[in-house]
Amino acid sequence: MTPPAAFPSFLVHYQARIADALDKLVPAEDLPPEQVHRAMRYVLLAPSKRVRGALALMAADVCGNEERAAGAASVAELIHASSLVLDDLPCMDDASLRRGQPSCHVLFGEATALLASFALLNLAFRTLTRVYEDHLAAKLVTLFSDTVGTTGLIGGQADDLLATDQAITFERLERIHRLKTGVLFSAAATGGALAAGATPAQVHALSAYAKNLGLAFQIIDDLLDVEGDPAATGKGTGRDSTHRKATFPAIFGVEASRQRADELVAEALAAIAAFGPEADPLRNLARFVGCRRR
Repeated sequence: MTPPAAFPSFLVHYQARIADALDKLVPAEDLPPEQVHRAMRYVLLAPSKRVRGALALMAADVCGNEERAAGAASVAELIHASSLVLDDLPCMDDASLRRGQPSCHVLFGEATALLASFALLNLAFRTLTRVYEDHLAAKLVTLFSDTVGTTGLIGGQADDLLATDQAITFERLERIHRLKTGVLFSAAATGGALAAGATPAQVHALSAYAKNLGLAFQIIDDLLDVEGDPAATGKGTGRDSTHRKATFPAIFGVEASRQRADELVAEALAAIAAFGPEADPLRNLARFVGCRRR
């Protein structure tokens, strides 16, 4: 297994907090059903950037209470991990490598991978109801269920599959990317802000920041599929072209795609301009997303 590239130093604090919380949430490997729990832990605890979870903590921190967002951060990572298992399946993106190691279905089989994905998603919503008081839990369950549903991740994946090997418009491609990636970024930031007791204005600003950042993140992902080093990205390259997927580089070219990602990072930074120095971690995250090579 190829070791992951070093992560940016400013993310380490958040990654450590999230990894510790996730380790405590997921059942131990020796508890039945052992194979499902092994698969869950394999996917969820693999070394990763934890950008979505970090985003929830950063959003809460800028609103004055990072501690309150640990649950929302964990939920964002649980949902993301669940979606990765499904994305990698042969009937979806058919990816054999994820985060520098074999995909879940390659190692555990498709049946166990499906069960692990559903179990991770179930654990996400169970966490919300256990961690937060009823009125806040209800808000967050609605937020994250809308994020997963047909107006969110599922809708984006469905449209992405339909767009394979088709000529599509710029607007439709942006919509697919916003649903596949942007909505979970936005939910993570919004969830963290709500958990911290943010004002409506703060929630709106952080949601706008995250929505643009998420789309930039996905465009950079598309670029890395063309230009990236598998040893650094932890996954194979050229998969999008092999499966004739609709991506920004494939349709609009590398330079136009990179320009659009830069614009989105600038828009994300503008959305949080009203915050002071306490938002510097969010600014660092946006700049990292814009220039990442893994």
